[in-house]
Amino acid sequence: MDHHQYDIAIIGLGNAGSQVLLSMLEHQGFEDHKILVLDDFQGESLDKTWSFWEKGTGKWDHLISYAWDLGSFKTNDLKLDFDLTPYHYKQLKSRDVIAFAKAKLIDHPNCTLVENRVTAVIENAETATITTEADSFEAKLVLDSRIPTAFFQDTKSIKLQQHFLGWVIKTEKEIFDPSRFLMMDYRLRDPGTTSFTYILPYSATEALVEFTYFSSEIVSNRTYEKYLKTYLSEYFNIESYEIIATEQGNIPMTTYRFEQHNTGLVHKIGTAGGWVKPSTGYSFKRTEKFVGILIDNYLKGKSLETGMFLKKFRFYDDIMLDVLKLHNDRGHLLFQNLYKNNPIKRILSFLDEETVLAEELKIMLPLTSWPFIKGFFKKLF
Repeated sequence: MDHHQYDIAIIGLGNAGSQVLLSMLEHQGFEDHKILVLDDFQGESLDKTWSFWEKGTGKWDHLISYAWDLGSFKTNDLKLDFDLTPYHYKQLKSRDVIAFAKAKLIDHPNCTLVENRVTAVIENAETATITTEADSFEAKLVLDSRIPTAFFQDTKSIKLQQHFLGWVIKTEKEIFDPSRFLMMDYRLRDPGTTSFTYILPYSATEALVEFTYFSSEIVSNRTYEKYLKTYLSEYFNIESYEIIATEQGNIPMTTYRFEQHNTGLVHKIGTAGGWVKPSTGYSFKRTEKFVGILIDNYLKGKSLETGMFLKKFRFYDDIMLDVLKLHNDRGHLLFQNLYKNNPIKRILSFLDEETVLAEELKIMLPLTSWPFIKGFFKKLF
């Protein structure tokens, strides 16, 4: 095998890999770096939608598919409509982001793309050897988006999953309000679980409708489909529609500390690096933030995860996951109290980990049911 040496190797050109690569190519500190990207493009990364909120305009606006300024939250006891201003809720197609990153990569003289599956990464004294099914390469730093096997074997951390099946449907009649998305609708739930419907309307006759769980166990496709059909029938009174696309996903919501796998030569990124917000499953905008921190740390010679994980917000996330794990049948009440007692701007700022203690107390105090109090003291001590 030929050994080709690079300064940085990125394994996986998904959400994290694309954002890391593009940020490096935009940054003057990487002008002389040889960058290797490895991805066989055989997974589901090209068929996802990534949604996120942000204030005003953003660096991804040229790729945005849809955006909303109005939203809703619903349970049997609460119907809340909100204006996100100054935030916007935006949606990207993963295919567009990856294609954009891939085009930039191919056009850059210092970048190499290898479309092959990585079979092993072996750390040596000063470089890591990356082996694919066809060749091997040396890199001084490997940014690896593959989830470590140890995560699946671990039994100590809390492990919930945000799992869902979504249909993009087209109706004959005008059904949807394209100006307002539905964050969570808990009126229809799978008994004993935290489960809800999520809707992104693209027009009056077209929308993404997802049935989502925050739970430990995965359900069958038949179960997702049953609740999607029931929801559309009971709440929109429609039986006839065309399913023009489907989307299925499973996002870890966990207290597992992925950064324990980082070394001086290999650093985990994306889901594999713990970049998913544990209590919500959102990752796109958080990845953008973490990429900025990673690059700044790299150029300053610091440990790459320095400043990424804020202790107090990890504490809050751990409590939320503990409550959802032990009282999954009451998750809808937790989120109902959150939305009922806080303006949407405070909630989004809190989830972005940009609030101060006074705001955090306003978020946390309305959640102080007995399960939440027990979770608090369990994590505290």
